[in-house]
Amino acid sequence: MAESPRRADLRLTISPYSPYRELAGDLVNKFADYVGLSAERKADVVEAVLRSVDECEDGRDVEIALAADGGMVSVTASPPSVSGRSK
Repeated sequence: MAESPRRADLRLTISPYSPYRELAGDLVNKFADYVGLSAERKADVVEAVLRSVDECEDGRDVEIALAADGGMVSVTASPPSVSGRSK
């Protein structure tokens, strides 16, 4: 898919329990498709989000923010505090 010419943002609050964890992975995958990430980079972004959800040991919801601009995607999660960028 061609890269989106506009900035795109996605914010999710995710419960670490099934089926919400899997649903979050599906939504992030669709977001990565929309912004035109390669298959490898898409997998990296989905993995980063799911890792953030898995690291929440006390069952609290995880807030995930994804932003895509100019071919870069940033992922921020809290809690726990995890950040990453993928191009």
